[in-house]
Amino acid sequence: MDLEKKQQNINTFSSFMIVATFFSLWLSVYFDVQAEAFLSYFLIFTFGIFHGSNDLKLIQQTSGSSKKNFFLRALISYVTVIALTVAFFSFFPVLALGFFVLASSYHFGEQHWAQYTERSLLAYVFYTCYGMVIFFLLFYCQADAVTPIIYEITGINLQADHYLYTLASSFGIFMLIYFWWLWKRKIKVNMIKELFFLLVFFIVFKTASLIWAFSIYFVIWHSIPSLMDQTRFLYGKISKASLLSYFRTSFIYWIFSMIGLAGLYYLFHDKQGLFLSILIYFLAAITFPHVIVMNRLNRS
Repeated sequence: MDLEKKQQNINTFSSFMIVATFFSLWLSVYFDVQAEAFLSYFLIFTFGIFHGSNDLKLIQQTSGSSKKNFFLRALISYVTVIALTVAFFSFFPVLALGFFVLASSYHFGEQHWAQYTERSLLAYVFYTCYGMVIFFLLFYCQADAVTPIIYEITGINLQADHYLYTLASSFGIFMLIYFWWLWKRKIKVNMIKELFFLLVFFIVFKTASLIWAFSIYFVIWHSIPSLMDQTRFLYGKISKASLLSYFRTSFIYWIFSMIGLAGLYYLFHDKQGLFLSILIYFLAAITFPHVIVMNRLNRS
């Protein structure tokens, strides 16, 4: 009965995400470019950043530590990873961007598929390939906007065909692993529904602007589900009280993030391409430690 109720909750939440996605797409009809960009940044900087602002609490929960100096040590480690990421981008931008895409792909795939699969090396490949399908579907649909940003960061001028080849390869490996698990009876997932979700993403990525398309996926399909999972892990259930507790413990770290980003936006708001590049640096810096934390949470 619990399993049946859980599946009903998943189906209900999936329906909500579909409705929210097309509602967001419909809203873009009534927005000009500046209003759409403003709303995109607002969603990314609120829900998007907030879902990664409680990592220190999650580290404490998964480690079982209750020492008074725990948060100081964890904070120093967390900031060190961010600083190393910034240095990585400064000195090795091509490797850093590639690693960011791979790490983010794995993170997106893990969030979506961890509840359906057992932990294994093949599962890590499966998660990464699914995330790369998402990324390179977006890159291919938005090639004219993505290529200049990648060129600005790395100096490499990619073409739409490069995104398409990577997309096709990632999708092929993803499906091969799925059918292997299906044959071994190690997975029970409605793949028709999952392919329908990819079709929805294609429609969004092809129709919306780059930043709006990314924010729709990042917030509705990744950040909000992740936030719900973290709240359930920390407090045992989803309720008004547990969500308030989550936001309360996340707020101070979110504020520090917003102060830095507000300064960047003030300096570069009239140069959208440059600001998008800086936004990628910032997201990469907070993504790497967040991926480690969420991987630990899922294993526990």
